Amino acid sequence: MGSEQGGSAAGGAVGGRGDNRGDDDNTVDIAALTDAATGVITLAGIHNFRDVAGPGYPVSSGGTMARGIVFRSAAISATDGDVGVLEKLGVATIVDLRTEGEVAQQPDVPVPGAQNIEVDILQGNSTAATLMNSGIVQVEDARREMALTYERFVTGADERRAFGRAVEAVAASSGASIVHCTAGKDRTGWISATLQLLAGVSHEDVVANYLITRETSKDLSEAIMQYVRVKMPHQADAIEVLLGVEESNIRRSLELLDSEFGDIQTYLTQGAGVDAAVVDALGARLRG
Repeated sequence: MGSEQGGSAAGGAVGGRGDNRGDDDNTVDIAALTDAATGVITLAGIHNFRDVAGPGYPVSSGGTMARGIVFRSAAISATDGDVGVLEKLGVATIVDLRTEGEVAQQPDVPVPGAQNIEVDILQGNSTAATLMNSGIVQVEDARREMALTYERFVTGADERRAFGRAVEAVAASSGASIVHCTAGKDRTGWISATLQLLAGVSHEDVVANYLITRETSKDLSEAIMQYVRVKMPHQADAIEVLLGVEESNIRRSLELLDSEFGDIQTYLTQGAGVDAAVVDALGARLRG
């Protein structure tokens, strides 16, 4: 699976706090862009971009989750400078979790050397990005729909298999991977949680990582809400719920995973259809 290649190329770019400048003039100082406490990497055109391993979360087997292997973000609306950062990070695979319609509306900016793999997680169902134009006007309706979305991440057979394909794409990557959807909070939040759990990260650190999106998406959410308050004021409160990052949602998914499958390995193998050998090898890679 090329774990050594992925770990050295990407991990060195992020984790190396010494000389991370290349021989050419278009150098990128990754360390200067990275918040060591959260793994957030500041980019000009891509929102909510950060290392799934955060600061290097402790794992149950000892040690920490490996940094530089998988990154998460909103849509890849990159500027030229951002593309240079992604190249420096050694990104070889971009796993796009959006629907065909979302991709058509905002295609990813190409990253040289990276393969784009589209996996429609929703399989015809809804999440915040698709519910925005659904006509929901009641706050409680919005909350209920978001709760159901997070339940389906675990209980929905089609959604599980789609997450399985996304995990397989990460496992097969020859270098670093990016997983993303439109806002980088729901579908991306769950696959990030899945990879963290596979590495052996605690539930509490998984939840803490999920909640970082409240800060990293603040500017994007506010820009959307400014538009909504002018164009769709009657839906503003409900849409604010859809844009929100609620701890209860990720905890709902984690609790269902435990009650329905017992552990992340069973969820991925029996629920998502990923080969056990692939799951084991990816878990080892994520632990560095």
